[in-house]
Amino acid sequence: DVLKIRSRQTDYLLSVLLNSIMGNYISTISSIDDALEDLEEELLTITSGDDIGIQIQALRRQYMLMKKSILPLKEQYIKLLRAENLLIHKVNRVNDHLQFVLQTIEICRETLSSLVDLYISNNDLRMNDIMKRLTIVSTIFIPLTFLVGVWGMNYKWMPELEWQYGYLFAWIVMAIIGIIVYLYFRKKKWY
Repeated sequence: DVLKIRSRQTDYLLSVLLNSIMGNYISTISSIDDALEDLEEELLTITSGDDIGIQIQALRRQYMLMKKSILPLKEQYIKLLRAENLLIHKVNRVNDHLQFVLQTIEICRETLSSLVDLYISNNDLRMNDIMKRLTIVSTIFIPLTFLVGVWGMNYKWMPELEWQYGYLFAWIVMAIIGIIVYLYFRKKKWY
């Protein structure tokens, strides 16, 4: 293949170089696109991976570098491949791989945007689940706290204090209230 390049004109060498550059861009943008698809799959399974946000940012950084290096080429590449341009003969004109790279970059941008939205939604769902559990726990203990507060007052006359089974009765009432609230939440499928 080296002899073929040496025996041809310089425009052939230019077309080979452009093809090589575009091939490298295509492989790089394809690897970014594949990584984005893998990350999207991971986000859709709602795993608890803490480093997903970091992975999204790393891929976003790669995407931005790729975009910065390719977009300036677009106009110059089109000028180079025009029919009236005599720098490259018609026979040696390369296929417009840049268009494929630009389309893939646009797809990556949309994918990144949807991944960020999905990541935020997953975090919101996790946060809502945590808040729901904390609310249920506090809802179970609020009536118990009320009872303890009432029984903890130091009045002279409280019938339960004089009763032999008052302490046991207080524990049974608090346990029954806690179990009833818990069962109510289970029936409503809130917990």
